Amino acid sequence: MIMLFIPIVTCLEVNLTNLQDNYYSMPIQANDITYNLLIDTGNDEMWIFGKTSNRKTYYQCEKCIPTHNETKEYSQGRIFGVEYNQTFLLMNQSLSLQVIEASKVDYFYSIITDGAIGLSRSQLSKEDNLLKKLYDSKVIDEMQFGLLLNEQNCQPTSILIFGKPIKHHYINELQYVKTLNSQQWMVKGSSVQIVGKNNKQILESTSQIIVFDSGEPKILISRDKFNKLITIFNENYNLNCQKETSNQINEIVCSYNEQSFPELNINIDSNLSLTLLPQDYIASCEYNYYLQHKCLLNLQQIDIDNTDVLVLGIVFLQKYYIHYDITTFQIGIAKSIYYCKIQKQFQKGIN
Repeated sequence: MIMLFIPIVTCLEVNLTNLQDNYYSMPIQANDITYNLLIDTGNDEMWIFGKTSNRKTYYQCEKCIPTHNETKEYSQGRIFGVEYNQTFLLMNQSLSLQVIEASKVDYFYSIITDGAIGLSRSQLSKEDNLLKKLYDSKVIDEMQFGLLLNEQNCQPTSILIFGKPIKHHYINELQYVKTLNSQQWMVKGSSVQIVGKNNKQILESTSQIIVFDSGEPKILISRDKFNKLITIFNENYNLNCQKETSNQINEIVCSYNEQSFPELNINIDSNLSLTLLPQDYIASCEYNYYLQHKCLLNLQQIDIDNTDVLVLGIVFLQKYYIHYDITTFQIGIAKSIYYCKIQKQFQKGIN
């Protein structure tokens, strides 16, 4: 009797580490060095700090091929360098990838990783991208990936899933939304609702764009909505919120009032509404120099002319599992299993 053994290709899971509660890093090797790279769904390149960046761990080309000079600008900073073709090892998988050796770096003060790896829609549409390399090597069965992010700091307990989604990573079913024709993973939204015990206000928009970006630690809101949100918090919830600027970033600081903060509902369409509870968007509460109990929110202002943009960063992605499908240009959204466990622990603690 002849028996045929057909290998079942499913997915590849890579452990990620939560760093500084701001972003997540993935280990990848080249030249017998392990680099921990920020996972960035808003970035269209892979780059690593070069020798001139004064980093303990840096990238230097060995037996690789230079292609051209690159200059890249991101919200956290700017890099200059030379792009190379380099062989990397990811979970024992050998992959030839393009990488920028960042010889000059501006800003990026808070980045403690060795660089970043881009998983934007434009990057994954390129012919020689990481996802396609894994697919062509029959490591994964579909050109998809997902992010399961745990809030636990400095521990490799989060997961980057290459391939089809795994059911036990999220609650109920994934709800899929078609993305816009853009370089980023973005969808069209309808409104943002502020929902309290006796109040409901809507920040409407005819051109709301929602971006899912793991390279951003917080939630970024367009200037008009940012200012309207402060007004609503003050007039309807007596939170005494103010705009404060730190390192040229506008943030919201409010008086401490645990009972007054409302929910924020992000409405994508009539069938999909994504809720953020106060504990989701409050970063921290503490006494200031004047012994006033103040709360810093995970909400920052973004300035893009004539564009109503809402960027959902790490704060959002820790609550919702997102699965990205480059073949159908869709994203699937469901509540993360990690967040649901945290909610149960939180409710148990207050009962």
